[in-house]
Amino acid sequence: MPHIVFFGINGVGVGHIARLSVIQRFLAKHNPALSSEALCRSSMGPSFFTCSCTNVPKGRDLTKALNIRGLPGLINLLQSRTNPSKRKTIVFDTWWSRSVVKKLKFGRHRTVVIMESFKPDEMLSILNKSIEYIDKVYFPCQAEEIEYHYKDHPALWALLQDPKFEAVGPFVRAADTSDDTEKVIFTLGGGGDNKDEDPRYSIRGYIEQYVEAARILHEAGKTNLYLAKGPLMDIDIDLGHLKVLETMKLPNHFGPNTTVITRGTYNLTWEAIQAGAKLVTTTRSAVLPEFSDSRNQYLESRGYAYQSDMEGSALAHAILKEKPANLQEACNLVNARPGLAEITKALMGDNDV
Repeated sequence: MPHIVFFGINGVGVGHIARLSVIQRFLAKHNPALSSEALCRSSMGPSFFTCSCTNVPKGRDLTKALNIRGLPGLINLLQSRTNPSKRKTIVFDTWWSRSVVKKLKFGRHRTVVIMESFKPDEMLSILNKSIEYIDKVYFPCQAEEIEYHYKDHPALWALLQDPKFEAVGPFVRAADTSDDTEKVIFTLGGGGDNKDEDPRYSIRGYIEQYVEAARILHEAGKTNLYLAKGPLMDIDIDLGHLKVLETMKLPNHFGPNTTVITRGTYNLTWEAIQAGAKLVTTTRSAVLPEFSDSRNQYLESRGYAYQSDMEGSALAHAILKEKPANLQEACNLVNARPGLAEITKALMGDNDV
């Protein structure tokens, strides 16, 4: 049985370590004798993982360090954990070092990547540079979503036909409880700002539009209006009718009578759908590589969610709509936790992934 190392970075939120923690917790529950550990850059890591979790560098929280590729301390620690004495499986989420995965391959360790959907050109470039050293890539979503994003991009689509790539998902953190209260929750993920962000798409820019949407909703009789405060978020403006909801377990506040507004980020999107909440997605900055706008379009095309411009009036209009037609279908899909058993089996096996 291999020792499994979860290598999670964080950029302007905690999405990568949150997704890896879902796999780690599933593995630990079904394989209690499993030997595993997590390496991450954030002091919040231990609140996600149930295995040993090391924050690098020791004593310094790099949560707000936005250069997510500058990872020498974390990479050095990973290399110290992968000596040839025992074969290991290293699980990355979306970001990895080409030189490291090359060394891992030559050291007979296995590498698995849980890969977020990126814009096509960036995805093709990233995969072409180091895919020969990676044993398996899992996209944590439906195969239909991958096809929606990439089928019209011939070179990338041809590459993705290799059996090394597989779509198995979506899967997200399970809530401990469900909240049936009627409410609207505006979210901004972890709440960190990208240093190259257009001010319109800054955290402040979104909050200003959320405040305007809340004003319109309050006039329409909605009173339970919340802004979810991520661990990296600084709020320095008047929130009007919005109340602050500060928690590390936001899915516990979702339920079938909740409306959730996200920027199409993976975890919050599927956590809301998992709870049967009405989901409204809005535009995310073009600076970031994630293919969030395409995900938003996919979700609306499937009848799983609504997409909206980020202006307050447009958001309010979308929030006041009835639930999307196929929301229950999507809810059932996520609650089935597709792919986790398959990933677990692959990670536990002694043969190639």
